[in-house]
Amino acid sequence: MDKRAFLKTAIEVLKYDDKFKKIEKREILIKLLSRSSVKFLPQWGFVGAGISDQHWEIVEVRCPVPLLNEAHELESDIDKIISYVYEESEEHALQKVNIRPLVIDTPPKIVEHEVVFDELQDTVIQGIRDAKYMIWVAVAWFSNDTIYNELIAKKNRGVSIRVLVSNESTNNTTVQKLKREGVDVKVINKWGENSRNRMHHKFCIVDLDYVMHGSYNWSKNANYNDETLATALDREFVSKFADEFMEIYNEIV
Repeated sequence: MDKRAFLKTAIEVLKYDDKFKKIEKREILIKLLSRSSVKFLPQWGFVGAGISDQHWEIVEVRCPVPLLNEAHELESDIDKIISYVYEESEEHALQKVNIRPLVIDTPPKIVEHEVVFDELQDTVIQGIRDAKYMIWVAVAWFSNDTIYNELIAKKNRGVSIRVLVSNESTNNTTVQKLKREGVDVKVINKWGENSRNRMHHKFCIVDLDYVMHGSYNWSKNANYNDETLATALDREFVSKFADEFMEIYNEIV
């Protein structure tokens, strides 16, 4: 039985069938059903009389939560109209009508993953420009003035920005400029034998639901290398980068 056709029929019956015109709150019932959905739930139990092997079926009327109280008040009328419209088949017969809350729709989760090998700087810039609330950057080297200018432009529009960079001499100029602009920047010292180990990340988180990551540093030379930049619009995936960022960020006093 088509669920939409069933509800539409019930509403049309309420509007035009004289049998139901005397229902005290008929207009409210029409409004309620027009905003509801129905489910047909076959049961294991047999009817036990009439057609052989016929099973019971429950009709579940799912009403919007704000209208649930009215639905319960009109339960008897709902039962009458559903029973009247219900079409018994050889397989199923109506056992009862249940009123339940309509589950609130959640927006579909949008997940997109891409990778680019050309125009990497333009991809980073577009990601920065799309930011509405916050940008977290973790890059080993940062000397690209074009990307720097885009970050500062966003900061001046109220976007919260945090930057983690490795302690490299080539980062000094950018670090000082970021600090003068009031950007929250932290320099990560190298460690290990002869200070050969460093914070080597290259990722940028935007609004906690988009990340750009790969081999591409925000340096002047990176635009002339063969590099990889992957992007992801995937909140669950991005949260892993955010956890890593915060772990490093909180280690630096």
